[in-house]
Amino acid sequence: MFLSSKTPLVALDVGSHSIKLAQLNPLSSKNKYELTSFGIMPLPEDTIVDGVIKNHDEVVDAVTRLVKAEKVNTRYAVASVSGEAVIIKKIKVPQMSAEELQDSIAEEAEQYIPFDIDDVAIDFQILGPSRNGGDEESEDGDMMDILLVAVQREMIYNRTDVLIDAGLKPVIVDLDVFAMVNAVSLSHDLTEMGAVALIDLGESFTHVNIVLDGVTAYTRDIPVGGGYCSRRLMSTFDVTYSQVTELKAGKMPAGIDSDKVVEVITGSFDKVLDEIQKCFEFFSTTSSMEVEKVILTGGGAMIHGVDGFFSEHLKVPVEIIDPLKGIKVNSRNFDKATIAELAPLSTVALGLATRRFDYQ
Repeated sequence: MFLSSKTPLVALDVGSHSIKLAQLNPLSSKNKYELTSFGIMPLPEDTIVDGVIKNHDEVVDAVTRLVKAEKVNTRYAVASVSGEAVIIKKIKVPQMSAEELQDSIAEEAEQYIPFDIDDVAIDFQILGPSRNGGDEESEDGDMMDILLVAVQREMIYNRTDVLIDAGLKPVIVDLDVFAMVNAVSLSHDLTEMGAVALIDLGESFTHVNIVLDGVTAYTRDIPVGGGYCSRRLMSTFDVTYSQVTELKAGKMPAGIDSDKVVEVITGSFDKVLDEIQKCFEFFSTTSSMEVEKVILTGGGAMIHGVDGFFSEHLKVPVEIIDPLKGIKVNSRNFDKATIAELAPLSTVALGLATRRFDYQ
């Protein structure tokens, strides 16, 4: 494949509840884009469980129909993975060039990866010289910090096989947490914001990415998501899944007590909040820094009042991200009201859509 940074790509976020598609066209201004394609295709329940595709043919059909509906004119695709098959760690290694590290990364990484080293794909990013205990003035000998990423190959194939069978050519496989950073960076300068927690409230997982001065410092995928909240609402009030969506948005049908709905919703997030708090405490202990702000995204961010609820429990300001805020959207091509309503769901897809092919 003779591809370049100008080759158009289509981004596909294959989630537990739906597939999101996005394409962005770079504008002349740095880091500015125009939305050219956007669509969401729902998936039947249990098609994807805990991030793993269980019904391959169903997902292939959904991707094929979505690409056709959005009249996508490129076959080159970028997708992402997440979940317990993904390991992200900030580690120290001896100072060396990127080329030298490329040759030795498997050996360096083996002690940090709970999988057979032959079963994972490994990548890394050099962050710079190591520091002693968070002391910015003291270098840690001849060591440097790198961000190590390892993904079980089976999970990668679980995604790429779907795209291939849908007639696409996967050229980039990213991580959900890194796509979130790209999407948030469209409207925020994370390098000037200190320690910020980007939290994706997904259907099966809650993805936590704590970014320090624009660089990922800590990540964790919590295996509890909005699906638990949905199931509790369905069983408590004997409603369908589509009615659950309205309850989460604050639209109460006749005969349903709004206070009881709020009680069920908030109670279903207790475990998630406890785990997020543990993430914050671990980050604080290892970095001597405190999380200063939370940015929420994902389907759970569409729940009425969730920002205030999270802020109250985590004791920090909470914002629900609108990833389209920094993107040009032509009203002749898109209904802006509909797009704005679906914005929290589109964060990963839009972050993926900022990627361009390169050989790095």
